[in-house]
Amino acid sequence: MRRDIVIGIIILAMVAGLIYWFRRSQQPRPAISTPTPSAEEEIERTFNLTIPDNLERADLGNVAGKEGTGLATRGFENGKFTLTVLANLPDVTSGTFYQVWLVKDGTNLSLGKMGIAKGGYLLEFSSNKDYSDYKDVLVSEEKVFDLKVESRILEGSF
Repeated sequence: MRRDIVIGIIILAMVAGLIYWFRRSQQPRPAISTPTPSAEEEIERTFNLTIPDNLERADLGNVAGKEGTGLATRGFENGKFTLTVLANLPDVTSGTFYQVWLVKDGTNLSLGKMGIAKGGYLLEFSSNKDYSDYKDVLVSEEKVFDLKVESRILEGSF
């Protein structure tokens, strides 16, 4: 009789173990989250380049509800100001283009049209004047190359 009780307990333990295993296998497993790459990492990967550490950086976020990210870098060395804007943006529609602006106290300074580069759009600007006091960068979509911002796409600040 004692042997039957021990066998019964072993069988009950095995059945309980199987029920536990089955229920646990039916539960959804938590998703493994992967870190989202920063705008800088995404731009470096898109354009296949590395941003030098000695430059100031500004992530450019989308403000128009469209696709796109960007990165602006700037530096002032040996009397020369340089600014580079890299943007991962959709192709422009016929008759439009992307234009880059520096902004200070509500004043917009046009730096020119962005050109097509491997993986996106690029503008490289240099000047003997130091524009480091312009803290904001803006990328707009334009139909007319003038001094008026038409449609804001990306914005960021140093």
